[in-house]
Amino acid sequence: MGRRLKLTFVKERVSAFADLLDDDASMTCQAVWKALPIRTKAIHDIWSGPQLLMHLNPMIKLPAENLLTYIPAAGDVFYYYRPRHYFRGAPYGLAEATEIGITYDRDSRPQGPRGPKAVNLFATLSEGKAAFTKVCRNMIYEGSKDMKMERA
Repeated sequence: MGRRLKLTFVKERVSAFADLLDDDASMTCQAVWKALPIRTKAIHDIWSGPQLLMHLNPMIKLPAENLLTYIPAAGDVFYYYRPRHYFRGAPYGLAEATEIGITYDRDSRPQGPRGPKAVNLFATLSEGKAAFTKVCRNMIYEGSKDMKMERA
């Protein structure tokens, strides 16, 4: 068995496990692994469908690797980097950002104001999806949640 992540909604004490795709996204997997543990706010990215985003601070800047653009599968975990001024307009377009996203159901599409964005697919949820998905769905109404990502 390869390396795994444990993703936990802190207050709810609900966790899911994700298998790293080391063979397909070795640079991204290694950079995220090295940065662990990460604790941040997860927000629901309703603009992109059934998907969560976690902004990374400090930022991890990585090149494109194992790119996914359209229709990720439920349980895909990805990394995204947006340079300053990538999108027009303030404040979203002016800010540099790095994110980790998690799709939790079908019909998700990572996107921004210009449409679909290419993301580095680096892990897939493999255990604990049902309870994790329930918390994700509730975020539409309840708002952001504390998320902890650590080595499993």
